[in-house]
Amino acid sequence: MHQFRGFNDLRVNRQNQSSETSIWPSFTDIMTVILMVFMLTMVVVIIKNADLINQIRLSRSMQAESETALRNNVQVMADLRLRNTDLEEAVRSARMEIILLSDEMARLDDNLEIKAAAIARLAGEKEELEENLRLIKMQMIAKDQQLDDAQAMIGGIRDEAERANRELSQQLAQLLSQLEANETTMLTLTDQKTDLELALARQRKDFSSLEDKYLKLVRPARSSQGKQVVSVQFLNIDGEPRYLLKDLEKTTWNPLPKEVLFARLKLLKDELGTDLYIKVVIPDDSGLSYNEAWDFTKTILSQFDYYYTDGW
Repeated sequence: MHQFRGFNDLRVNRQNQSSETSIWPSFTDIMTVILMVFMLTMVVVIIKNADLINQIRLSRSMQAESETALRNNVQVMADLRLRNTDLEEAVRSARMEIILLSDEMARLDDNLEIKAAAIARLAGEKEELEENLRLIKMQMIAKDQQLDDAQAMIGGIRDEAERANRELSQQLAQLLSQLEANETTMLTLTDQKTDLELALARQRKDFSSLEDKYLKLVRPARSSQGKQVVSVQFLNIDGEPRYLLKDLEKTTWNPLPKEVLFARLKLLKDELGTDLYIKVVIPDDSGLSYNEAWDFTKTILSQFDYYYTDGW
């Protein structure tokens, strides 16, 4: 150690120290090495701490961004749930309208069969029958024009209602075709003029009633927007009917007897009036027939829901 090669050693007593320095390092050298190691270690630690601080800051920034994104996603999910509820109610309303139209068309079919049987027994003079047929055609054209005007005014009517309207037009066209097909038979009858006039008068009355009901069907669809929602569930378990109620601002179903359920709904209707929206839930495994589910839904909505308070 401490070999001064190529230089003169100017230290005092260098002869006495040469033997020692060649074997052991001096205390100063040891402290210098320790100091250098300490400084290098401190520099490494400082650099690592700086990197750690940057990583912590980056992690906090990413965490804040994640929390913000999570809050946004929660809001979006809430909006989607509300939209889903409205769509479900819109589908149920459309199904109810289809059922009502089907019932009305079934009734119309029955009336048409009765009318066809009555017309088969009717007779009159050829000129009078032709005049009556002409009046019927004019009425049919007028009804078709009214339907076209109504469809133009309610441009957003659902596809199901449009299809029902087309089916109704086809039924009316079939009636006219039946009247024309029976013209030969009616020309041979000469003794029942009064019965024919009465039947035609009843037919005009039925057409007017059908028109009024159609105009009622094109009213705006039900919506829970801005309403107080109360959910009602109906099941049939082992032959026993079971009724459940999810009251205002509640998240759980409460089983109730039918009388208590109806009393509660009546109280809510008296308090909320046109703000009460009844959501009828029929599970897939309810054990009910289609007619039972429909009768219950119709009874609940017609008595308590805001959409049917006018008797529709």
